[in-house]
Amino acid sequence: MNRKFISGFLTAVFCLVFVFSVAAQTNVPSREDIKAKRAELNIQIKNERDAAKKRIETAREEAKNAVETRRAELKNKISKLRDEKKKQIATRLDEQMARLNARWTDHFNNVLDRLSEIIGKIELRADKAQAMGKDVSAVRTAIQNAKTAIESARVAVEAQAKKTYIATFTSEDKLGVAFKTVREQLHKDLFGLRDGAMKSAREAVKNALQALKSVPRVDEEPKATTTPSQ
Repeated sequence: MNRKFISGFLTAVFCLVFVFSVAAQTNVPSREDIKAKRAELNIQIKNERDAAKKRIETAREEAKNAVETRRAELKNKISKLRDEKKKQIATRLDEQMARLNARWTDHFNNVLDRLSEIIGKIELRADKAQAMGKDVSAVRTAIQNAKTAIESARVAVEAQAKKTYIATFTSEDKLGVAFKTVREQLHKDLFGLRDGAMKSAREAVKNALQALKSVPRVDEEPKATTTPSQ
């Protein structure tokens, strides 16, 4: 009687172990599942990148059209300067500030693209860890926070792309001061964006990566070597 009971009990235990083992294996995403999710994320990231680039181009075009009259007035004033060297310097400075703003907003946008890619990798690892029975709720929250921070930074970059920096002066002797004032404002705005919304986005992605690292026995971590320092 006892032997039959023990034998039946052990058989039931082995069956349960087998069932749970199979169930656990079926929960682990296959290579095909991971490949499909990665392809989906890549398409999503590409669409976001293209949309952001288009919005910045539109913002610049709108800004260009909005200040066309002011820029024409500036060029007219520069053309009337008696000192030929000052004419060249003023023209060069005006063009440099426009290029500088465009170059930095492009740089910031590229940084946000890379941060989005890192978040995509973190999300894939979180999916895999969750399928293995790990608690990734903190990672999910950190991922969402990072996505929100990245989107906020994109809005801030678009706003910066819309800005124009045109010196205004009433006399030739005030030309240097006018361009210095505008140049300082451009630097202030760019540094404010770098140390504000861009920094928040980088830190949010870093927090998501740290949250993933805290999940026990995650077999692979996304490479964060592309996280920009600026």
